[in-house]
Amino acid sequence: MAFMQLAVYPPLRPALDLALAISRSGGVVVYPTDTVYGVGGDATNAAVVSRIILLKSRPANQPMTVLFPDWAMAQDYVKMDSALRKALEELTPGPYTFLLPLAKALPVTSSPLIGCRVPSHEFCLAWAKGLGKPIITTSANRHQSPPARAIEELDETIATGADLIVDGGPSQSETGSTIIDVPRKRILREGAELAKAKAWLKKL
Repeated sequence: MAFMQLAVYPPLRPALDLALAISRSGGVVVYPTDTVYGVGGDATNAAVVSRIILLKSRPANQPMTVLFPDWAMAQDYVKMDSALRKALEELTPGPYTFLLPLAKALPVTSSPLIGCRVPSHEFCLAWAKGLGKPIITTSANRHQSPPARAIEELDETIATGADLIVDGGPSQSETGSTIIDVPRKRILREGAELAKAKAWLKKL
């Protein structure tokens, strides 16, 4: 399997510098997360969104999730009051996706809600902080195929279509993130650390 560029993480700095250079120029990166491998780039760039949709053979009307380095940046894009922000900070960083109402349009979704993550992963957080923008985070697999838990499991279309592969070793989790619909206070997809998410929802 031939990669466009390959970086090994850790160490953080070389992989981060490459990911920042590529995402600033509108490139696509496959990267490790606190769940399975993701494929993403600048979530404010419509051309990047289109490339990822094509790579995954994903329906164009299916929304994609974004990751932030913290909820302070997220407040520029989604609606939350101080009480909700405090509650989100209690559960994150962690393997959760929160559906929240958009405050600013993003090309990753035409829905009024968007999935938001603050993952428990050094590379992801450093990349988003360095870029200063939300990053697309969708599993690095073809639509309806099993998620990749290591770069050896990547579909060849994803591996050769990305501009950079960051090899962080085997995934920390065998499942994707738990998806929480915050406005409706319900779990949409059962995933990593489900019990903790259910307990959090009861207090929301």
